[in-house]
Amino acid sequence: MELVWRVGAVCAVGALCALTLRRYVPELALLLAVTAAGAVLLLLSGTLFEVAETLRALEAQAGLGEELTGPVYRVLVIALLTRLTSQICRDAGEGTIAVCSEMAGAFCALVVTLPLLRRVLELIGGLLS
Repeated sequence: MELVWRVGAVCAVGALCALTLRRYVPELALLLAVTAAGAVLLLLSGTLFEVAETLRALEAQAGLGEELTGPVYRVLVIALLTRLTSQICRDAGEGTIAVCSEMAGAFCALVVTLPLLRRVLELIGGLLS
C-alpha cells in the first residue's frame, strides 16, 4: 500500500511540475515527465522482481518450460515498453513517431511469439496424425 502512495505522489508532483513548465519551457516539461516515469519504474523495480520470482516458481510447479512461458513474458515487456515510448512521443507532439513505435512493438511481439505458434501447430499436427 505504501508503494501506491509513493508512486501516486511522484506522478502527481511530476504532472503538476510538468504542467507548470509546459507554458514556459515545453522541452523541460517533457524531460521532467520522462524523469518522473523513470522514478516510478525505479520504485516498482523491487515489486517487479518479486512478481518475476513468483511467476518462475509457479512455472516450475506447473511443469511449464521457458519455451512456453518465455514468449508470454517477452510480449508483456514489449507491450509495456511500446506503450511508454509511444506516449512519450505523443507528449513531445510526434504522433507519427508514436504510431511507428506501436507498429514496431506489434511486429516485435509477433516475432517473439512465432516459436510458440510453431510449437502449437506441431502439437495440433501431432493430434491430427
